[in-house]
Amino acid sequence: MNTRLLAGVAIGIGLSGSVYAALLGFESADVLLGDHTFPKLHIWQFQDQTHDPRLFVSNTAGSDAMDSPSFFYSLVRAGNTGPHAPLSSAIRSEGGGDVVGGIFYAETEGTSVAYGVNPHAATYSGAPAVGMEVNGINLSGNPATVRGIDIVNGGNASTQWALGIETSTAQPAGIPSIGIALAGQTLNYADAPARDTGLFIDHIDSGEAIRIQAGDRVALNNEGTIYFLYNPGTNRIEFYHGQALKFAIPM
Repeated sequence: MNTRLLAGVAIGIGLSGSVYAALLGFESADVLLGDHTFPKLHIWQFQDQTHDPRLFVSNTAGSDAMDSPSFFYSLVRAGNTGPHAPLSSAIRSEGGGDVVGGIFYAETEGTSVAYGVNPHAATYSGAPAVGMEVNGINLSGNPATVRGIDIVNGGNASTQWALGIETSTAQPAGIPSIGIALAGQTLNYADAPARDTGLFIDHIDSGEAIRIQAGDRVALNNEGTIYFLYNPGTNRIEFYHGQALKFAIPM
């Protein structure tokens, strides 16, 4: 038995309950904790991409409740300041190797929903809470391909959407005031949200770039007093200033 397995056995004996060394021939990790569940990850062309992890924690869910093989929790007591994070990771490349700070993956072969990542941020005091912040930073001194977030859908059949914004059915009182905000000075941010184009839409297969519901309006000023809409009752495109109809185009 090699030293890695001995370390796994020693740690397994020292831990209680369902946390013990998994020794089913999976010897590529330095420390193995769990219940003999070998990783079965179909991601990336159905190839196992665990790549000899230094720590492998395995778990087979045993109940209908939340069952997590690992959990990190920190308490920041009153009077403490500064940023705190219970879980962090970092990686640096100094050559031609691509790097990823963290990978989250979920798959389903049944009727349940798979969430790759499900972040939450809640406020009980009214202080700001941000569910997820994504930063793309260019420190090269030259223009670079830096993107805050890329959403890539794929597979062997069509998918529903790449970005969805919904209101919680369980807590609908938290409906947002603005669905998508390109926030700048009007919303008290010092700089403009973009330099050249606020919203760019490339060619769409169907040719339909934007669709809104009949009766909803498109405002052309910040106050929302100048707008146009399609009125299904009159079958016209109507232009308004306040409540006054200024122009209409029969359809």
